[in-house]
Amino acid sequence: MAEIARLENFSYAWPGGGDWTLRELFIEFPQGQCHWLAGVSGAGKTTLALALKELLPPGRQAGRLLLPVVPGEACSAVGLVLQNPETQILTDSVGAEVAFGLENLCLPPAQMPERVRAALDAVGLDLPFDHPTVRLSMGQKYRLLIAAQLVLQPALLILDEPAGQLDDEGLESLAQIIAGLKRQGLAVLLCEHRPGPLLTVVDRLWHLDADGALQPVGAGTPPAPHLPRSAAPSPPDPGVPVVAVEKLTVAAADATPAWQEASLTLHRGERAYLCAPNGTGKTTLLRCLAGLLRPSGGSIRICGRPAAADLQQGRIGYLFQNPRRQLFETTVFAEVAFSLRRLGLRREALAERVASTLELCRIGHLAERSPHRLSYGQQHLIALATVLARGPELLLLDDPLAGLDPAAAQRVLAILLQCSQEQGTTLLWSGHHPLENPGWNHVTFGIAGGRFVQH
Repeated sequence: MAEIARLENFSYAWPGGGDWTLRELFIEFPQGQCHWLAGVSGAGKTTLALALKELLPPGRQAGRLLLPVVPGEACSAVGLVLQNPETQILTDSVGAEVAFGLENLCLPPAQMPERVRAALDAVGLDLPFDHPTVRLSMGQKYRLLIAAQLVLQPALLILDEPAGQLDDEGLESLAQIIAGLKRQGLAVLLCEHRPGPLLTVVDRLWHLDADGALQPVGAGTPPAPHLPRSAAPSPPDPGVPVVAVEKLTVAAADATPAWQEASLTLHRGERAYLCAPNGTGKTTLLRCLAGLLRPSGGSIRICGRPAAADLQQGRIGYLFQNPRRQLFETTVFAEVAFSLRRLGLRREALAERVASTLELCRIGHLAERSPHRLSYGQQHLIALATVLARGPELLLLDDPLAGLDPAAAQRVLAILLQCSQEQGTTLLWSGHHPLENPGWNHVTFGIAGGRFVQH
């Protein structure tokens, strides 16, 4: 079996960093094989992916990195889909995004439509070329970026955390895609915490330790995060509902209704999970509740008041699906302290609140680090800390476990349970994978036929 790429005692340290991020890695990528790389958040999985794509900035480096040479025009040796799709989409339409690489490689325009359509079909995106990329869900954006790499016919395809963006159906489809790519002789590297259906196409399993060393592992997969065990959920507070949605109608940008006259009520301390496939409107609902999107019909009241961002300051904590959208300070400490300063806390009280919140999320050791130079999973924990610091009455969390290793995911779930039980926080969080222990929530519901459906 021909070898496509190889690392020989490869080590790398980021500019300005003291320790090696990757340490003496040795790994081979033969033709037609799929490798799965696991490791805790921040261990260096994305760094390894960037190294194979030759996108790392100049830093300390040792060992050898041997990459594939792909003959022919309009092809790429290595394809990489990053963990956060929004950092990689460059154009306004689906067709232009997939064709972007072909244009840069000067493929004649007449040859592009056939290759673009084949790439879109391969990932199950049956959309017209002029469909706007801004109308795609996060999962659809991930599929689009896979198509944008497949159109370049790479020898090695790297996928960073696909399970964080794709629902179970999407992962099963991706497994079929990978199986077909393997038959064509491609090598695939999956950087993933919980591969799920993708495990069926994996040939080799690796684990990247916290110190940057690479270890082969046996068959099987690390367990999914276990929901913290608790007594049966206590009855909701019968007082004024924290969330009261009546006959909500939301129209998408193309005038297709996202929901039609949907209703939802949540009380103090209630925990609700919205589980639905990609593109069904989970993020849209959270944005409406946060007052960031105005529905076309119906009413929303939060804690007895209309859902408007200027009327709900301090009551709502909103964790975005893309944590980078809410990170802007120079250090993790300053990030968490930002909203507290607006409350007028004195320096000592502010420092104490920030420190306790960072320790709650177990990221106190990152306090003086830049949030923009940390991993996607670590950024998710930082963003969670920023919304927890103010002690909101309602927590809206858009896929809060995306990009987290099982230990970190379990820690987040324990934090949410603590907020619900001890502080009476109402929780509404979204995802596209069923919970292992559905009884952890008071209610679990989905979206079907434009309406909320309780499971």
